[in-house]
Amino acid sequence: MVKYLYEFLSALVGIAILLVNYLYIAPAVPVVVPIVNIIGALIAVAPPSFIFYSRYRTRKEMESQFLIFIQDLTDSINTGMTLPLALEHISRRNYFSLSPYVNAMAAQVNWGIPFEKALSTFAKKTNILTIKRAVTTIIETYKVGGKISDTLTAVGRSLVTIDKINKERASSVHAQIVTSYLIFFIFIFILVVLQVFLIPALIPATGGVPGISGLGAAATPIPTKVFSSSFINFIIIQGFFAGLVTGKMAENSVLAGIKHSILLIAIGYTIFSFSSQFSVVLF
Repeated sequence: MVKYLYEFLSALVGIAILLVNYLYIAPAVPVVVPIVNIIGALIAVAPPSFIFYSRYRTRKEMESQFLIFIQDLTDSINTGMTLPLALEHISRRNYFSLSPYVNAMAAQVNWGIPFEKALSTFAKKTNILTIKRAVTTIIETYKVGGKISDTLTAVGRSLVTIDKINKERASSVHAQIVTSYLIFFIFIFILVVLQVFLIPALIPATGGVPGISGLGAAATPIPTKVFSSSFINFIIIQGFFAGLVTGKMAENSVLAGIKHSILLIAIGYTIFSFSSQFSVVLF
């Protein structure tokens, strides 16, 4: 619970703003309701999403720096350094978010802790699947007496290949990401046209859109607010899932799609909310 305290407080404040807006502001000043809704939703969703995404970016940075670390360790061993000396040497370099873990592993080896145990602890602390797999391969080779430099070289090559594949995939789906955004905005445009032009043209004197009449019964008018609320729900659902799909395509992570979801929902809701303030009767 303490780990996610800031995310919980942010979501709580945002929900409180939405409730106050719905209970008190909406009846008194309905014009500002969309603005307050946007502010409340952003406070509830944006900070937690930013924190989660920052953690995701840190993990991605650690993966890329681990590749550099393996290459540096291989080069140091190939120059004739012993493993503890090589670790101590490269621990002076800056591996950004990975540096604390590298320094801790180098210190453990210097204190006499076996290399495989220190490396295993390193993998557990980082808690990254790519690093765990590479470390498992290195440890197993080290246990059976294989040449560590050859193993590190092979692991480094595999990591380079994986990184290259990920970058190629990201570049290849760029056009699909743009298409996903365009489809969403076309969807918003259609809803705005319905809300601003078509539905006002169908409003009779009763103030609602005619319903479907039963057998001999009069048609019950459907309030226009029902359509407006439904369209907003459509925008939220469409934007949320479209963003997740975009993140999955671009970065192979649903979590990375949250930023796209927030952006799509915020823009779509803003456009529709302000557009729906107007109505144009064409005929």
